[in-house]
Amino acid sequence: MKLTTITPTLRLLALTALASLTFSTVHAAEGWTEDFEAAKKLAAKEKKDLLMDFTGSDWCAYCIKLKKEVLSKPEFISTVPKSFVLVELDFPQEKEQDAKIKAQNEKLQKDYSIDGYPTVLLADAAGRVYAKTGYMPGGAAPYLAQLEEFQALRVKRDASFTKAAAAEGLAKATALHEGLQVLDPEIVDRYYSKEIDEIIKLDTDDTLGHKKGQEVGKASAELMATLESLHGEHKFKEFAATIDEFITKWKLEGVEKQRVLMNKFGIYDQRDLDKADKLADEIIAIDDKSEIAKQASSIKEQIVQMRAAAGKPDADPSKETAPADEAPAKDEEVK
Repeated sequence: MKLTTITPTLRLLALTALASLTFSTVHAAEGWTEDFEAAKKLAAKEKKDLLMDFTGSDWCAYCIKLKKEVLSKPEFISTVPKSFVLVELDFPQEKEQDAKIKAQNEKLQKDYSIDGYPTVLLADAAGRVYAKTGYMPGGAAPYLAQLEEFQALRVKRDASFTKAAAAEGLAKATALHEGLQVLDPEIVDRYYSKEIDEIIKLDTDDTLGHKKGQEVGKASAELMATLESLHGEHKFKEFAATIDEFITKWKLEGVEKQRVLMNKFGIYDQRDLDKADKLADEIIAIDDKSEIAKQASSIKEQIVQMRAAAGKPDADPSKETAPADEAPAKDEEVK
């Protein structure tokens, strides 16, 4: 089930937005390949996974930071190629690029539904994605730890899929379900439709909930259209209420609930830091181990920084604030 999230317009989230800069011409670094098919063959031969870096090497600020702070570091170069074949899929604005590589990258961008840079996908030798990441602060050490954690998920996925291959009926559906459960829901929605369809076919009573998940996914598309309209009309109270009603109607829990609640950041700006902080706490409390909880934690850190920059102390939880629609009128442009 995929619950699409409207891009938050809260200014503090803009701190992580991609910036366009011009840099000198660069090429795939040593140890990397630009040939995707060759990378898959090599990964299969050497029993490795694929690390695909969708990047804008000469314009994307965070792509350049990722390369400088992680990908070019000795600890990355000496460690990661032991487990991964490294593939650079570049989308430059200034440098010349081989026509075949450009065509390949554009196809892969479409095939893998890439909508931002940098996007780093981890996949098995067949190209089946099991994790997605990008730039993260902290340097190479935490990045390497994250890659190791992700690869452990692939091992669990494969164990469940192997079990499913030897089973039938609901037992097979259950094993497939267990394999998908270790992956991020967004990854499952984008890259595992075949497995989901098979589960639904085998699980006629929908005991595993995938049929309902598809129904919620369709309803989610309608929700996003409604939220876009309400946001454009600055109907922020109705925007928040629509989200709450959707969660109640579909009885959302866990990551699915977190994903929908993230949309509420779209109605907050710097004048709503207390509300944004409270929302982040609510999201984290649902499942503090999820990737979305990590995003909410990052938002909380940015809120602290913004308060410090403005000379405002951390919020007093005992003090209530007025709902957004009852607060002083906002500017015409939603920040």
